[in-house]
Amino acid sequence: MKGKIGLTLATGLALLIAGCASQGGGAPFPAGPGQTGSEATRSSTQASTTARNFNLAVKCPGVHWEKTHGWSDQQIMQQESLDQADIPACEQWVQAQPKGYVPPPPGGAMAATAPSGAPAPTKQ
Repeated sequence: MKGKIGLTLATGLALLIAGCASQGGGAPFPAGPGQTGSEATRSSTQASTTARNFNLAVKCPGVHWEKTHGWSDQQIMQQESLDQADIPACEQWVQAQPKGYVPPPPGGAMAATAPSGAPAPTKQ
C-alpha cells in the first residue's frame, strides 16, 4: 500500500514538473554552448514557423470543409482559432495537396493492419 501511494505521489510530481516546464517563462532561451544569441533566435523562429505550418496542416482540411459548406470567415476564425490571413493560406494549402491526399499519422502511431493468421472475411 505504501508503495502504491509513493508511486502515485511520484507520478503526480513528475506530471506537475512536466506541465510547468512546457509552459515556459516567456523569455527567450539563453544561447547554449557554442551558440550565439542570433543563432538561438533563428532556431526559435524556425521552431515557431514549424509549429505554425503544423497547425495549418492540422486545421486546413477543416477550414476547407467549413468554407465549402458556407461558413463565414468570422465563424471559421472563432471555431478554429485562426487569424484572418490564415484562411486564404489554408485554401492555398488544400489546393496544393494531391488528389486523395491523406495526412500521415502522428509520430509513434502504428498503421492499422489485419491480424496475421486471421482469414479474410468472405461474402456469402
